[in-house]
Amino acid sequence: MKMKVDIRAKKIPPAVEDEHHSDKTGVQAIEEHKQEQGSASGHVQALLDMDAETVTEKILYFSKCLNFDTPECGDYHPEYDQEQLNQLGEQLALYRIRAYELTVDRKLAELSDENLKLEYPASKLYDNGFFEYYEESLEWYFDPERCTSARFDNYQRLVLHGYRGYLDWDFYCSVLNTYEEDLAYVQYFEEVANKTKWIEDYLGDSKIEWERIRSLALMQALEIAAGLPNVSPLLVTYGFQEYIDSIERGSFSKGLDGLYFEIWKRVAKGKVSASMSFKEALLEIDINNMFPSRSVFIKHELENNLGISPIKDYYDAWVAGIDKMALDDKARQLIRDALRESVSVPRPKCYLHYARRKLDIAHEIELIPKGMQAYNRHTQSLGLNNYDK
Repeated sequence: MKMKVDIRAKKIPPAVEDEHHSDKTGVQAIEEHKQEQGSASGHVQALLDMDAETVTEKILYFSKCLNFDTPECGDYHPEYDQEQLNQLGEQLALYRIRAYELTVDRKLAELSDENLKLEYPASKLYDNGFFEYYEESLEWYFDPERCTSARFDNYQRLVLHGYRGYLDWDFYCSVLNTYEEDLAYVQYFEEVANKTKWIEDYLGDSKIEWERIRSLALMQALEIAAGLPNVSPLLVTYGFQEYIDSIERGSFSKGLDGLYFEIWKRVAKGKVSASMSFKEALLEIDINNMFPSRSVFIKHELENNLGISPIKDYYDAWVAGIDKMALDDKARQLIRDALRESVSVPRPKCYLHYARRKLDIAHEIELIPKGMQAYNRHTQSLGLNNYDK
C-alpha cells in the first residue's frame, strides 16, 4: 500500500521513489511466485527421479501407516424396542417434513423442531406413517433396515436414491461412513486431486510410463491418507482408483481443439505453408511435437495398418467443412463447439460426489448439530468443493 505524503513537506522522498518501491514490491511478489512454481516443479522432478524399488517400499510403508479404527463388529447388534422405534420414527419424520417443506419454499427458520412439533403432533405423525411417502419425492431416504438397529446413527441411515448418475450406487449406499468419516474422505480426495494434478501432463505417455506415474501418485495418496485417521483403507484405494479413472476420462478431449485447429490451418487454410494433405499435416505436427500429451495418439494414427483412422474420421465429420476463409478465432470456437457436442460426455458421479451431496443434505435438514455444521462450512471454504471433474 502506498503511503500518503504531505506535498508541502520539504524533506520527503520524491513521489517516483514511492512508485519505485511499489514496483519493487511487485517484482518481489512475482519472484516469490516463480520460486513457488520452481519449488513445485522441483518436487515433481524429485518424484520422477525415484526408482521403482523406492516407490514400492514407500507404498508399503504408507499402507501400514493407515490408522483408521475399524468399528468392532460382532454377531450381536442391539435392536430397538417398540418405544424406541416410535421415538426414532418421530425424529425421522421431522427430517422428512423439513426436507419436503424446503422444496416448496418454506424458510428453514420456520422449520425448527419446536415449530414442527406444534404443527405436526405425534398423533399426526403416526396417522401419516411418519411421512415416509415424502421420500418418494426427495433425493434421499432413510434405510429401513438401519432404522431398526441402535448400531447406526441417523447420518448412516441416510441413503441417496440411485438414479442420479452415480457410477457405483450399490457400493456407495452400502458404505456405513459416519459424518466425520465422509468429511475426512472428501478432504482426502480433494487433497489428492490438488497434490497429484501434475500427473495430467503425462496422460498421453506410453502404458508403461503411465503405470509408473500412477504408482507415484498412489504413493502420494497413501501418504496423505496416513495423516487422516477417519478415512478407511478400503475407501483410500477405492477413491484413488475413481480419481484416476476420472482424469483419464476427462483427458480424452483435453487439447483436441488445438490439434484439430492446427490440422485445419494446414489442410483447409494453407496458412502455415502451402496446403497439405491430412497425413502431411499430422506428420508435421508430430515431428514438431506440438502436442506431447497426444503424441502416442498421433503416432498410432500415422502408423496404423488396419485402416482405422479416428483422428481423420473426426476431422472429416466435424472440422473439414469449416470455411477456409473463417477467422482463426471463429474456426477455433467452431471446433470447440463440435468437440463439446460430439466428445464431451457427462462424467458419472463417484463416491466423492455421493459423500459431498450427503453432507450437504445432512446440513440442509439439520441432521448435524450446529457446532459440526460450522466446522463443515469452514472446511468447504478451504476448497473441498473444487474437484468436480
